[in-house]
Amino acid sequence: MPVKELSNTQITKMLSHAGKSLAISNTQYDFPVDGSLSRGQAKSSAVIRAQEVRSKLEPQFPSFVKSLVRSHVASCFWMGLPSLFCKSHLPDKDITMTLEDESGRQYQSKYIACKTGLSAGWRQFAASHNLLEGDVLAFQLVEPTKFKVYIIRSNGLAEVDGDLGLPNLDNNTKQKDADKDNAEMSTTPCNDSTKKHAETSTTPWNDSNRKRAHSPQLVVPKKKKIGLQQVKQSETNSEEVGSEVSEDLKSPAATLQFEDIRSYENFNILVDGLFLDPEFPEDVRRKYYKLCRSQKAFLHENVIKGMNHNLIIGAISETVNIADSIKACKVTALRDDFVSWDKYLTAFELLGMNVGFLRERVCRLANLANDSEAAVEAKMYKEARIERSQAGIGIRNIEMKLEELMEACDEFGAAIESLRSKAEINKLRFREEVTAPW
Repeated sequence: MPVKELSNTQITKMLSHAGKSLAISNTQYDFPVDGSLSRGQAKSSAVIRAQEVRSKLEPQFPSFVKSLVRSHVASCFWMGLPSLFCKSHLPDKDITMTLEDESGRQYQSKYIACKTGLSAGWRQFAASHNLLEGDVLAFQLVEPTKFKVYIIRSNGLAEVDGDLGLPNLDNNTKQKDADKDNAEMSTTPCNDSTKKHAETSTTPWNDSNRKRAHSPQLVVPKKKKIGLQQVKQSETNSEEVGSEVSEDLKSPAATLQFEDIRSYENFNILVDGLFLDPEFPEDVRRKYYKLCRSQKAFLHENVIKGMNHNLIIGAISETVNIADSIKACKVTALRDDFVSWDKYLTAFELLGMNVGFLRERVCRLANLANDSEAAVEAKMYKEARIERSQAGIGIRNIEMKLEELMEACDEFGAAIESLRSKAEINKLRFREEVTAPW
């Protein structure tokens, strides 16, 4: 679809057509008339459009507008939220937030309270919606832990019109103004830099631009540049943004230290600006947190930059497995086990993993297990335990025999007592017979 050029008049109509006049001076957003629209200017127009969208949302639900920068859609995929908004409307602890787009699809993202931003899960939302630097989002807190998100593209202002009922310009008016601007451009001389810029701006988008052909791009003839500082000022001019872009869009990759981790809920595995937490089972992630806490540092903080993330994930998982095996091993463990553990840990150390403390533990355990004197003592200990067990069995056998003899002795005693009484009677009878008179 060919790119249509819009005049300054058309843009003004698009921004004020909803029924309210935007309180913005022509000087602050002065679009030139003899060149293509710069990226910073398109970004400013998207912010203005987002504010217009926000003004039509339900007032009982708090909302704010956010302009996307590189850290939101590339590398670290971290979405910082306005700190004032978070302190006023969001919990002061880490929770799982629900992000719902205009079509009703929902995504889960982890909200980190101490950093007032969204981390794990935001990457999926950004990728699913092909978000680019310069796009603007309108966040509406419809539930305590749920955001309704409206997307305003930097290269097309009419993407959310269907959902919010915002009117579009008449096609005939667009064509008429476009023809007028084309006629003006054909009579205006341009220098080499202007020609070069025009050629660049009219080049069709390729795959690297994520195929945004469905959203019409605004191209306005350019006469002068608007400074970067002025564009930033226009983006953060309203109170809804909450704070400066340079403050609340900070990536945790540059500021997060292990000393900032207060509990397991605040722990994240961050490598080259990417959160790898979803790649690990919960028990592995919790055990890895305990290992990091024991060393008061991230074990992966010095890994080689740009290394394959799957390799890092495997190294972390295997480190946790080896730590579990070390804790469960016994003095009778085979020497090959210690050699294998040390071989893996050495490889991880070459990748930049901080596993030296595990290697030291393996070395000490191997020396203790292989020491000759210790081995003899262990053998003697094992034999002594066996002999003591056998002696205990003999004692129990003797006790059983003794009980049998004691029972027999009691039986003999009863028989003896009975016979003794009978013998006394017989003795008395015999004595009476002896002493009887003749």
